[in-house]
Amino acid sequence: MALFESSRGNFIPFFIDEFQISNTTISLILSLNTVGCVIGSFFGGQLCEKFGHKLVFILGSTISTAAVFMAPFISNIYLLGLFYFIFGIGRSSLSVSVDSLVPALSIGFEVILMNITHFMYGFGSFAGQSICGKLLFVGVSWRNIYAYLGIFFVASVIFTSFMKIPNVRVIHDNPGLKRKELYKNPLIFVFVFAVSFYLLSESLLNTWFINYIRTTYEYNPADASMYASIFFLLFAAGRLLGGFIVNKLGDIRGLKFFMFSASLCILLGLTLKESGLILISIAGFFMSIGFPTLMVIINKVFNQNSSLAIGLITTLSNILFVILFYLVGVLNDWVGTYAAFYIAPLSLLICFIMITIISKKMNYNENFYK
Repeated sequence: MALFESSRGNFIPFFIDEFQISNTTISLILSLNTVGCVIGSFFGGQLCEKFGHKLVFILGSTISTAAVFMAPFISNIYLLGLFYFIFGIGRSSLSVSVDSLVPALSIGFEVILMNITHFMYGFGSFAGQSICGKLLFVGVSWRNIYAYLGIFFVASVIFTSFMKIPNVRVIHDNPGLKRKELYKNPLIFVFVFAVSFYLLSESLLNTWFINYIRTTYEYNPADASMYASIFFLLFAAGRLLGGFIVNKLGDIRGLKFFMFSASLCILLGLTLKESGLILISIAGFFMSIGFPTLMVIINKVFNQNSSLAIGLITTLSNILFVILFYLVGVLNDWVGTYAAFYIAPLSLLICFIMITIISKKMNYNENFYK
């Protein structure tokens, strides 16, 4: 999944040139990926509750694989949009399954195991940025690169079919938080804003960082991908080590520290312009723990309905994200790539504020949840 998603940052300049489209159109096409994620996360959460995690795990892997093999046949922007839409359904179904299963299997060290699991995503992103940049530089087309990735997706489906995933069931002796109460809980919407703005900041780095470097400083694909590779290398390192740090600091305290630090790195990097590119790359370490730690906190706060809560929050978050991501594309055309990139540190600061509200509203007690 990471090899697939990290590559699109390299491909955006090629999409713009080949299909003769604007940044706004690219945002709209990539937003279809998020629309797919909305569908996949909503039904993934429901199916996890009814049929167990393994079915959703296999289903997500299979849909993702089917999408990847569409790549060689993409000849226009409509097929490109359909391609990303189908993949979004598969990847979000898979993600909901993993994000709700891992905390249930790691009581007492949820943040550590969740971040180690997500470390593999960071490692794949690092490898993908480096390899794709070099392949594009020597003339390999983006369609062929996606086709090569199909081999890994076929392998993932085969591996998944042999996995022994326990069916996690919550027994409601005392129902606690019922579904209707979950839908009405205002804290759900605070989590939605926190997740949405975190996803926006991560997506800006995943999708627009290389385009920002190439457009603003006229770097070639290989040189631009070097900074993106550093970002994802540190992102992977943060996923591996950050969980231990957050486990020591506490979920909320650690998450606030990491989000603020990431925002500061990107803001300073933009202010220093070309000489600050490395600071933006360093932000990858601090951004890394954002999503998995938020998933752990959601599991703890809504422990009676964790799969449903994750599905609902990620569904609503992705809907808001579609709107925000489209606006970023519009801003790229209106004010330029450099100015639009300031949305990244602003999004992280908004996420920081939402996390602070969550801790106050819940009177979040780290020792109690441990």
